[in-house]
Amino acid sequence: MDRRRFLRVPISLDVVYIHNNVSQKGKIKDLSYGGVFVYSKTPPPVDSNISIVFTLEDTEPPIKLFLKGNVVRSVPGEGFALKFTEISPESLTHLKNFLYYNSPSPEEIETQLKEFLGEAYPLINIVKSIQISVLKEELLKHILKRAFFYSPKEPFILSSGEKSPYYLDCRKVTLYAPAFSLVGELFWQEIQFLNIQAVAGMSIGADPIVCAILSKATEQNIDLEGLFVRKEPKKYGTKKQIEGNVIKGHRVVVVEDVVTTGNSVLKAVKILEDAGLKIVKIISLVDREAGGKENITSQGYNYLSFFTLSEIIKASETNAK
Repeated sequence: MDRRRFLRVPISLDVVYIHNNVSQKGKIKDLSYGGVFVYSKTPPPVDSNISIVFTLEDTEPPIKLFLKGNVVRSVPGEGFALKFTEISPESLTHLKNFLYYNSPSPEEIETQLKEFLGEAYPLINIVKSIQISVLKEELLKHILKRAFFYSPKEPFILSSGEKSPYYLDCRKVTLYAPAFSLVGELFWQEIQFLNIQAVAGMSIGADPIVCAILSKATEQNIDLEGLFVRKEPKKYGTKKQIEGNVIKGHRVVVVEDVVTTGNSVLKAVKILEDAGLKIVKIISLVDREAGGKENITSQGYNYLSFFTLSEIIKASETNAK
């Protein structure tokens, strides 16, 4: 139940897709930057990597497009949903022109191009992956030194009410100048191609992350709004629950420092959506792997965490040797 982020353009085309070096035929009914649904009686399973070829017949001469993708949904006897993950420069040009000239909203197609490039253009993805890897390595040092605590004899009580021998106080990282800059750069690398107008989070854990991202956007001369979501509405004045410039229809990334059950971030999401904002993605610094990821994605939201608790524990144990 992934929420559609890309405008679909109706089209009926025969396609050839290649799975495990075997070519099969199918048909598509619409096309977008995000991908296609291919009608096929024998669809490949979810997470399969697929190559797809189709021809735009209404051009002179006809144009063939070559793309690669990942199967995100498979329905036996019906077909499969393919998310594009790679496209050649030539095919990108043809896809962009087709969508732009056949869409009922060319302006929306134009704004979605940047987001698509960030996901499916190989060179951008390679550079992004390298930069995120380097930033994570540096930030992990600060997390282990300042924010990670282990107390097996006296377990910590988490926000969920559960007890754990491990505790993460990420504000000792996000509110520390050398790490603050790394946090802003790390999140910015992930969101810069998402075509958003605002970044938001539940106070107070997400506040420094929001500010770090705004600082990075300023360096790039990009207009970006910051929003803080209060746990409860103000008791006075405007009695608002969202601090910042709220504009209905704005595309927003929701950020968090640590996700445990996911309830807190989903509460923030509901408040933002009730205010007319569109949630593009949810990103946390750390996933405690306590059901939060499953809780968030089961609601249809796109979720990413830079670190997991098990990853941090493993790094801590390695450093202790």
